[in-house]
Amino acid sequence: MKTLKNDFSVAAELAVRGIKIFLSDRMSVFFSLLAPIIILILYVLFLGDVQMDSLKQAMHGLPADENVLQAVVDSWMIAGVMAVSCITVTFTSQNLLVKDRESGIISDFLASPAKRSVIAASYILYNVVVSSIICLIVLAIAFVYLAITGWYLTAADVFAAIGMTILSVISVSVIATAACVTFVKTEGAHSGLVGILSAAIGFLIGAYMPVSTFPTAIQYITLFIPGTYSAGVFRSIFMEGAISEIEALSPFAADSVRDAYSVNIDFFGEKIGTDIIAVIFVSVTVLMFIGYFIMQYVKVKHNTFFVSAQRKF
Repeated sequence: MKTLKNDFSVAAELAVRGIKIFLSDRMSVFFSLLAPIIILILYVLFLGDVQMDSLKQAMHGLPADENVLQAVVDSWMIAGVMAVSCITVTFTSQNLLVKDRESGIISDFLASPAKRSVIAASYILYNVVVSSIICLIVLAIAFVYLAITGWYLTAADVFAAIGMTILSVISVSVIATAACVTFVKTEGAHSGLVGILSAAIGFLIGAYMPVSTFPTAIQYITLFIPGTYSAGVFRSIFMEGAISEIEALSPFAADSVRDAYSVNIDFFGEKIGTDIIAVIFVSVTVLMFIGYFIMQYVKVKHNTFFVSAQRKF
């Protein structure tokens, strides 16, 4: 028990170090916030009208309150912004690990009595805290936007959105840390990885265009991306309040909207709803955590964790 307590203390101290370094770089904090806000602005300026036209087609000519339709589109856009932000912000924030590798700081950590698995856990903890702060600020901005344009959320939806944001960050943090440990060795490579993710991930998880508009083969490929399920849960949280207004007019039209905007997901030919989507996402997150720490345990047993500070860092 004492050893476990000491390990946690070491991980917490290293995580606090990372948080202080991140917050001391004000420009880094600013640009981490700026990227999701730019995506939201682009949605509002360019994609909103396109999605409104698509929504009206999904309604099959059923007359509905224009404000309700606008709320559905706005909610879909916000869900996309949050799903993308949780991925790109988390990957961006993990540049501390890459910097420590290039500067040789990792070598000092590895030479200390601290367990290598504890060092790895500290980077995940740091990343979760920093990325959660940024993403929750983006979420707060999203709430303000929805309050101005049309609010259809309940108190439960608000808390669900907060919880989903943190859970999404935790999930992506494991992937980001594993990628930075295994593949990314320089800040240039890290910047390239983040750039590719920023350009591609929004399309792959259906944040910029509904997955239902993709060819069937691409739709099935998206099912292997954890962010697809995160985006699905976000859509349900933000959109169901407005969709319920449509459901009062026509349950058929409401189901059509859910299918068209991937609130329901085509899972290899079977339509799955939010409950199953959430279970899949949580299960994948747990499995990634277990798999990651098993991988690190095996590396430690073979003395290959963070494979040789001199070689990789």
